[in-house]
Amino acid sequence: MQGRRISLLPLLLVALFFLLKAHTAAWAKSAQASANLALQVHLISSAPGAQKWERLATFPRAERLDLASLQTPGNEGSGSSLFNFFSRMADSSWSVGLHESRYAYDLIESVHVWALCLFFGLAVMFDLRLLNWTMRTVPVSEVARRLLPWTVVGFVLMVISGALLFSAIPLRSYQNIFFRTKMILLLLAGLNVWIFHSGVYRGVATWDLNTAPPRAARVAGALSIVLWVCIVLSGRMIAYNWFDCDRQPQRPIINYLTSCVPPAPEH
Repeated sequence: MQGRRISLLPLLLVALFFLLKAHTAAWAKSAQASANLALQVHLISSAPGAQKWERLATFPRAERLDLASLQTPGNEGSGSSLFNFFSRMADSSWSVGLHESRYAYDLIESVHVWALCLFFGLAVMFDLRLLNWTMRTVPVSEVARRLLPWTVVGFVLMVISGALLFSAIPLRSYQNIFFRTKMILLLLAGLNVWIFHSGVYRGVATWDLNTAPPRAARVAGALSIVLWVCIVLSGRMIAYNWFDCDRQPQRPIINYLTSCVPPAPEH
């Protein structure tokens, strides 16, 4: 019976994917129809001495529209709750004040960079020991005892400052492809740490003084270095707006991955 449940799991995941895909497609179609209506407005002339008249006007193609204004509540698809939540957060006095502060945002960003240097540097030193590339005569447990406490301090400061930076620009960060990539990589890095400490590291006493740590420890160290290098790179790229929602046209895959709805083309 348990084997049958496991075999049905992929089918359920595929069915769920197609349901979400259909729901997202319907949302995009609805949003594009709303965009078509928003692009056409009636302007009433208020020139003195002239009779009121109406003319149909359209926004020029080069105009950069605020796509968030085209995404009204209820048409954001499967991510509507998150979109609404981060939209309200972006309009809050806390978020606006932090983003427009003359000193606070820059100071928090500086603390974030300092904490990142502390955490990343110590984590890489420990990973290099796991790879047996440095401190070969020092037991792994001793390296962990000396480095991991300060690594935890750097990680905590990095998370707190990063959360504050996110709260300053939550909506733009939520729809940033580099931010989403960073979050996925952080989950993978956390999974790698959990597997290492709950698995091979429990037997550190048996291989502590060996010439080289076991293969599983070396693989965990290599994965940690690769993941954190990619996390730092994607985090740095968040500041660039190459794929922001208001920089249209973008490739369909970019709009899909960032939950952006491009305006409908003019006719």
